[in-house]
Amino acid sequence: MSDFAEIKQMVEGINKPLVALREEVDGLKAGQKDVLTQDKWDKMSGEIVANMESIKAAQAKLEAAMNRPGGDQGEEAEAKSAAQFRDFLSKGVALDGTDRGDVKFGIELKSMSTDVAPDGGYLVRPEFVNKTVGRVFETSPMRQVADVIRGGAKSIELLIDDDEAAANRVGEGASSGETDTPEVGVKVIAAHKYDATPKLTPEMVEDSYFDVESWLSGKVSRKISRMENTDFVLGNGVNRARGILTYDAWAVADTYERGKVEQVNMGAAAALTADGLMNVQGSLIEDYQMGASWLMHRTTFTKALQLKGSDNYFFSPVLLRDGQFDLRLLGKPVTFMADMPTVAANALSVAYGNWSEGYTIYDREGIIVLRDPYSSHGFISYYTTKRTGGDVTSYDAYKIGKVAA
Repeated sequence: MSDFAEIKQMVEGINKPLVALREEVDGLKAGQKDVLTQDKWDKMSGEIVANMESIKAAQAKLEAAMNRPGGDQGEEAEAKSAAQFRDFLSKGVALDGTDRGDVKFGIELKSMSTDVAPDGGYLVRPEFVNKTVGRVFETSPMRQVADVIRGGAKSIELLIDDDEAAANRVGEGASSGETDTPEVGVKVIAAHKYDATPKLTPEMVEDSYFDVESWLSGKVSRKISRMENTDFVLGNGVNRARGILTYDAWAVADTYERGKVEQVNMGAAAALTADGLMNVQGSLIEDYQMGASWLMHRTTFTKALQLKGSDNYFFSPVLLRDGQFDLRLLGKPVTFMADMPTVAANALSVAYGNWSEGYTIYDREGIIVLRDPYSSHGFISYYTTKRTGGDVTSYDAYKIGKVAA
């Protein structure tokens, strides 16, 4: 039974003895002979007093209920109670407006945040974007300037026609007799093998949120590319390409020797000089100058631009401004090679020449990937290979600038 129903029943209980008492009093006034005795009075008043006490108790109970949030009904009261409840949950303020610390009405409250995984961090998820941030590895893009040949054999042979036929000057009607014929040579460039065998679990392939196989294949391919680029500059020719800096120097300046490359001394100890760079450029014969370019480390190029006299730079850096990307030195293009030595004593820091004549790259096969899910249970192997080689094919088509000791 509700509090209101209980009070209503009590009021009706009071009304009954009150009505009876009134009828007795009215009867006496009307001259009735039945007399209101003391017993009747005591009985009626007792019932009234008992019911009044019950009403007081019920009223106290009703007032307590009315003091609870929302107990007095009404839109304004409900809004007030809702605000109090929100303060209780979010701010730790009790319903009576007091702050009782971390324990409220016997309930221990724990705050939630994104910093601690169990306390709310699990509810916050990052957003994945379609972008991969990777590291850029330096390399030597020799393929940009060299001659690249593709074939289907283990190796290729090139004819070296670097000798002259003999001839004499004679007078009218005379003959010098037999003269020497030129000697030719053969250059063999073999395709050397580079390989890698990375592995992935099938679960990694199946569950990854992006194409992990393509990503891994790209990483391995770029690594092999950097390895071969290094060999095109520094390789010794054993199971790899032969590099442009690995040949001995000519014994005598400006005197051609097959199998050797001229090294031009740049004149200053452990430093670049403008005169030294000009000497390197000027040592290349005219027929190769048309398509010639510089190869050097980016820091070497910076040092070249910093060369200056008392009040001006020798090489204007204007080509590095105004959005121009055509790097040039002494009027010729510059290609940055990460594998070229930086400026130091006795370092071969600069190379200048016609590289389409001077160096040849031979590709037997491009990147081949064999996917093997059988040999190693629980893993998928990706046997990746590439066969390529490279070597100098003209020993006077380029010159090397050597920093003095």
